[in-house]
Amino acid sequence: IRLWQLRRALPLNLLHCWPHRAWAKIHIVDFGSSDGTLNFIMTRCRAAIDAGLLYVYSSDQLPYWHASIAKNTVHMCATEDILVNLDGDNLMGCDFPADVVRWFLDGHTVLQYEDGEGTCGRIACWAEDFRRLRGYDEDAFPMGSQDVDLVLRLRALPESRFKKVKGSTHSQAIPNTREMKVACCSPHYGSLRWGRMDTTNRLVMGWRRDLHGSIVRNLDKEDIGVEAQAAADCS
Repeated sequence: IRLWQLRRALPLNLLHCWPHRAWAKIHIVDFGSSDGTLNFIMTRCRAAIDAGLLYVYSSDQLPYWHASIAKNTVHMCATEDILVNLDGDNLMGCDFPADVVRWFLDGHTVLQYEDGEGTCGRIACWAEDFRRLRGYDEDAFPMGSQDVDLVLRLRALPESRFKKVKGSTHSQAIPNTREMKVACCSPHYGSLRWGRMDTTNRLVMGWRRDLHGSIVRNLDKEDIGVEAQAAADCS
């Protein structure tokens, strides 16, 4: 996430979450940013931190962007019963937390608020199910198809009930170019573009699910994600 996007998205998301702050929380992990991101969050969003709505963490264990590792990290920081991935460039919309709870009370176990560019990753699931599947696939390329793979694995769980929630109210995002999506990935991958990462990930993940029947990931790792601590003055 880039600071210019966070400056626009986070305050609005906090505003939309504010009426539900007694039970809905936003968790953010800063992975060693050097552009003033952490300072912006800690100073401009202080009211939300003090009210117990916003929890901020920091980590120096992910020098280059890897979507699955980053998402696993913040999901493991959260302690709520329902987990929702909200990319930093996404706008949740008014009363989004209440809408999520409404669908879960109706018996759904997996939601995907995908309706437009940049919203594929808006996935809600039970925390217990996320941990059972050991999260996003960290063995994949750093970008592409990790969200689709997680949804398909969640849907494969016994008694799963999935819904794709349509509508622009809760499915908006600040546009990103594909070049921006991979700009902070490790130089180890050379000039590999987002499209190639996405195609390869989709193919390999599909093999694991369809040919091997495997829906649990990261079995060779003791923990998923990386270590993160409460950011200064947030504890």
